Amino acid sequence: LVSGLFLLISTVFVVVAQTQSGELAGKITDENGEPVPFANVVVKKGGILVTGATTDFDGFYSIKPLDPGKYDVEVSEVSH
Repeated sequence: LVSGLFLLISTVFVVVAQTQSGELAGKITDENGEPVPFANVVVKKGGILVTGATTDFDGFYSIKPLDPGKYDVEVSEVSH
């Protein structure tokens, strides 16, 4: 996380039974509830990078497909 900026992660993990894959989606906001555009969202499993995405202008992101399981999610933003 970027120093001085506390990012809150709202995520939804949806698993689709038919395809055995899921989606990680949510919105990144700062401590004031404002969206954080163009933040990097990285998904790791066992310390290994699986995939990632960048938030849109409104702070939303979606990462799919993901196999069911437990993941570590890291969020970072480049300071202005």
